[in-house]
Amino acid sequence: MNWFKRFRRCMDKKHFRPRAMFLGFVLLTLVTTFRTHDAFAMLPAIGRISGMVNDSLSGEGLAFASVQVMTYPDSVIITGVMADGDGLYMVTGLHSGTYILMASYMGYETGSAKVETSAEKTQHDFLLTKKNIVLSEVAVTADKSLMENNIKKTTVNVSKNMTVSGGTASDVMQTLPSVDFDIDGNLNYRGSDKVVVLINGQKSELVKSLDQIPAGQIEKIELINNPSAKYDAEGMSGIINIVLKSGKTGNSKTTLTANAGYPETFGANAGYSGMSGNTRYFFNAGIKHQTKFQTKEHLRKNYEDPDAFDYYQYDRQDQNLNDVFLNTNVEQALNSRHKLGFTLVGSKKFNTADRNICYKTLNHAGAVENETLKNIGIDLANDVFDGNVNYSFNISSGKYIMSNLHFSLLDQIQEMKNTWYPNQSGGEPALQNTFSEQSNRETGFSMDYLHPEGDSLLFETGYHFDMKDLINDFSSVSLYPGHIEWVDDTTLDNRFNFVQYIHALYFNLTTKFSKYELMVGLRGELTSDRMDRKDSQSYADFFPSVTLSRKIGKMTTVFAGYNRRINRPTIKMLNPFSDEYADILNMHHGNPDLKPEYVNSVEAGSRFTSENFTVLASGYFRHIDQAISRVKSATNDSALMVTFMNLNQARVFGGEAALAIKPFRWWNINISSNIFYTNLMGTYGNNEVDNSKTGWNLTVANNHKLTNNFDLQWSAYYRSKLPSVMGTYKERYYMDMALGMKLMANKARLVLRISDVFNTYCFGLDLDALDENNYHYSQRNRRKNESQYFILSFMYNFNGKDQSQKKQKENFFLDDFDK
Repeated sequence: MNWFKRFRRCMDKKHFRPRAMFLGFVLLTLVTTFRTHDAFAMLPAIGRISGMVNDSLSGEGLAFASVQVMTYPDSVIITGVMADGDGLYMVTGLHSGTYILMASYMGYETGSAKVETSAEKTQHDFLLTKKNIVLSEVAVTADKSLMENNIKKTTVNVSKNMTVSGGTASDVMQTLPSVDFDIDGNLNYRGSDKVVVLINGQKSELVKSLDQIPAGQIEKIELINNPSAKYDAEGMSGIINIVLKSGKTGNSKTTLTANAGYPETFGANAGYSGMSGNTRYFFNAGIKHQTKFQTKEHLRKNYEDPDAFDYYQYDRQDQNLNDVFLNTNVEQALNSRHKLGFTLVGSKKFNTADRNICYKTLNHAGAVENETLKNIGIDLANDVFDGNVNYSFNISSGKYIMSNLHFSLLDQIQEMKNTWYPNQSGGEPALQNTFSEQSNRETGFSMDYLHPEGDSLLFETGYHFDMKDLINDFSSVSLYPGHIEWVDDTTLDNRFNFVQYIHALYFNLTTKFSKYELMVGLRGELTSDRMDRKDSQSYADFFPSVTLSRKIGKMTTVFAGYNRRINRPTIKMLNPFSDEYADILNMHHGNPDLKPEYVNSVEAGSRFTSENFTVLASGYFRHIDQAISRVKSATNDSALMVTFMNLNQARVFGGEAALAIKPFRWWNINISSNIFYTNLMGTYGNNEVDNSKTGWNLTVANNHKLTNNFDLQWSAYYRSKLPSVMGTYKERYYMDMALGMKLMANKARLVLRISDVFNTYCFGLDLDALDENNYHYSQRNRRKNESQYFILSFMYNFNGKDQSQKKQKENFFLDDFDK
């Protein structure tokens, strides 16, 4: 029956009345709906709705969650937006009235809310719950806990850690699970110094001076053990991403912080965040001053060379540290589909130091044969600037194009004035002035596309570009005893330039089916290196990654993953020249023939939650080809030289566990531990390397709720002996403590922090090896940095309470420290 016959049948008397009434009702409904929507379009736009889309358990923002705005009560979709990378969304161009908001994110239950807009600004935050999770109803704070663990990453909310109050990013790093520093100050994660540190998800020159970033400027730190193909392929043990504060909540807020302590320490910080129309802005600046000492001891013993002496060295450096830090960003919603953002982070350092080195030549009986002294005056100044321009375009609901232009600049100059007293009796000294300059430029560009399909499929692809232009320039002049003119040390002067280009394409696919989640990706990188204007060397690599997880019951998730990564030599590893001649018995230079090392990594584990605790445990294996290692070799019977070389291979087996538990209402505990077995194989000089040892570390963080206004936090750290090509690192252990008090109706807080309570923070390295003449020697190295500080910090919030409380569904073991 064609449409005309059906129409005539409807017009038949027998069927006319009910059918006509039905058709009229449908027609009226459609007309009303469209005219209602048109009526909204004709009203003047007077406001906007903004807020956060967060995980209900961790409180962490859900990046790129989808938010739709619908009419009330008929639920007709008006517009839709996607949240940014921190879970912040903003809908503009709305009119006064009632709306229905709906937020969705893959793997989470959809959240909806009825919202009234009668003013220019309306805020509503969503707390989305993961599917298939049953939660008990308890009263908790809406703020985040100190540490959050899931199978993708570990997030440490620095703002909840009082034991780093008044400290720096270096202090924060030492509180992270599985993180450690070696005797030379190099950061290690999971037993390896091949870790990539990012600032706000970008490479930055600031990571070379973590002591310039105030701890109070850090919002959180993310530890990503198995990065997807979207991330750069560098970093054997993973990625550590430092996320600075940015005022993402959109609330107007003014904060002031001041701290003072002993030994000589003081600092101040002021910040403001707010919104005006469709623009969100954030500004924060601070200054810091601190004094600090460092001592070193070296004892070199020569066993078989009959003409060799033993050597003892004591080195003390007293530093005067001064820093200025700036962190600012602006974000403009051009309309409901276009967003533009600007970020600028900068710091300035101007330090001075006085260093004294005493060298003693000993006979084999331990008596002093000769003693010399060296005094060094040091001036160090640098400027660091990081900038980002980012743009996002909401193609349609859930589909996004995002681009980012990034730059990072470092200019640093260090001058050392050396005075050398050749013997203990005095006499005319020799003088040497050295000048070391660094000029680093990094530029990056990225274009990413996100394409979700429902809540079970997400496709990501993009292009990334990164360029480095790094220059080290060193010069020296000397004034010898009996002379009146300074002489250029032409044999020491050097300039090294390293340029690197990396082009990368990637795709990543995440899908959910039944109780499984699968993420597969592939990244291709084309690298071009050039040193000192020589012909560039180019090489291409592919880096696959895959992770599979499965939900077992309501509280257990198991996962397994594989990825391939690369560690490229840094300029310090490649520069064949030495840029410091202060300590002539302990020097270093790079190796321009170094090759990149390649890492194949496998990891599997499980996450379990219950009413009383949560635990995450995993095991991992890494196989490294062309493993890059620092080595220390003897050039004569007294001097040692540190350089870098490729070993044949290395293997690492390890296991990591993290536990969060609340034994009582007033006590929260976070425990993390990492154990690893390392096998290093290769040769350097006359030394055969087949070094296999086991190391482990343990971190315990506690929070005690003493009263409604008083909190006590303390944390303890232990690391066992560690193997190295250069020898064996001695065990380390220390403890930090802080007491906090809320004041002025929770608008202010006073914190007393004691770092390294028992003054046990020190380093040790013991080395046994062969020199270039096949004689055995040993060296005992000890280093002590001033680490025990007593710091009092005061923080005041001009725009409301320090903490707010909400009622939500939550598991108690993730309660934060401020409850």
